[in-house]
Amino acid sequence: MVGRLALVGLIAACSIATAAPTAGAEQRAAEATTGPPQGTFGAALAYSLAHPGVVPAGTNDVDCVPTPAHPEPVVLVHGFLENSYANWAGLAPALKAEGYCVFALDYGAPPGEPFKAREPIPDAAGELAAFVDTVLAETGAERVSIVGHSKGGAVPRWYVRFLGGADKTSRIVGLAPANYPSLGPPSVAQDAVLAELNAGSDTVEGVSYTVVATRYDQVIIPYTASFLTGPGAQNILLQDVCPANTADHVSIPYDPVAEQLVLAALDPAGARPVVC
Repeated sequence: MVGRLALVGLIAACSIATAAPTAGAEQRAAEATTGPPQGTFGAALAYSLAHPGVVPAGTNDVDCVPTPAHPEPVVLVHGFLENSYANWAGLAPALKAEGYCVFALDYGAPPGEPFKAREPIPDAAGELAAFVDTVLAETGAERVSIVGHSKGGAVPRWYVRFLGGADKTSRIVGLAPANYPSLGPPSVAQDAVLAELNAGSDTVEGVSYTVVATRYDQVIIPYTASFLTGPGAQNILLQDVCPANTADHVSIPYDPVAEQLVLAALDPAGARPVVC
């Protein structure tokens, strides 16, 4: 598990850079290598540092055909100073095993650089918009579901509100998302951008929102800064579901309870009882 000091160290180690454009399908397939599933963020981050450009198992299969049970591809959006493998090496293969077509976006830094998502939220949302269009074209689906962690929870909200994503997105699931200003690192929250994003309503009609937060979040402080208030929003605190749960900000994408809640949010009709 990577704690607050390690996360702050990552932030201090990285400089702000301009992101490269999202690669097309053929370029992604040629450049990307698939890494093994991981059980912790720390192990996944270490593997991504040793294998630049690696992607999570089960992701970015251009030949994946959505099934009637899961007609919407799932797009995974990593957080600030993370990358798709570090963030999703546990959840991505789990979603694939459940029968989803899964796509993981790397954004906000040039290819090969491991500490990504360094650009402003609106710019990141533009990359997400292009990525979603590619996913829809590849799969033939009409809409996607999006799962984001930390800053990656706010990026899809900008996309659906300002960039036409509401017509292409069914639901947004945020794991410890940076939805409101907090006492954590300012580059995660971008207060002025969040004020614009939340003005009037923090949700968009026609899109469902699920937030999964943890009481032990050491970045989104207070953890309630993750919660949404608009129509269509469901806010879940991990400790209300499983009181002994100790997942923090960086470990929540690898938490078994959070994984079950993501699966339930993606497929409410097929939701199973949560096992603590």
